[in-house]
Amino acid sequence: MKKLLMIIAALSFTTLSFGQLGLGIKGGVSMSNLSTDIEDYEQAAKVGFQGGAFVRIGDKWHLQPEVYFASKAGEGTTTGDVQGQNVEYKNTITLNTVDVPILVGYKIIDPPTMNVRLQAGPVASFVMNKKFEFTANGDKIDEKNGPFGEDDFKNMNWGLQFGGGVDFLFLTVDVRYELGLNNIYDKTENAVLDGEFKNNVFFVSVGWKIL
Repeated sequence: MKKLLMIIAALSFTTLSFGQLGLGIKGGVSMSNLSTDIEDYEQAAKVGFQGGAFVRIGDKWHLQPEVYFASKAGEGTTTGDVQGQNVEYKNTITLNTVDVPILVGYKIIDPPTMNVRLQAGPVASFVMNKKFEFTANGDKIDEKNGPFGEDDFKNMNWGLQFGGGVDFLFLTVDVRYELGLNNIYDKTENAVLDGEFKNNVFFVSVGWKIL
């Protein structure tokens, strides 16, 4: 992660002479979903949040590296037969991450006080913390007895963000979708579920341009 941040910083400084530089802070809410190919596993989105900072280099065409903390979660429900009884299992997974997207943008509308832009680019997610909650017919199950644990999920993941935004004076609003590119599930021998999970996120953020 340190190497990636150093690359972003170096890229920012080397491009200062080629365009304008902007700096700001941002925060927002998200709806995340852990999509999977596991059969009979019903997925549900969960609300999360994010907060951090961004740098914008350039004008009409621009480069926008960001660093922010994000909480992403997903919920899955499946059923099974236990001693002749139908049991509903619900699993909630929360990943707290530090995300580093590097976006390329283009302003499609650019009057003096407001602009509308499109942006897209890759994002690296570094997992700082993992939380799990398991229930069977509504009764909580100890994490140690759940179908998976911390070691079953990777500590770094990749995604692709794309969306649009509006800047008005010192305010900036972004609406984006993050498509998970890799399988974040790294099944160990003790894990019960067998399949893939990908983290997909829709989020809206509001920022304050300091420069």
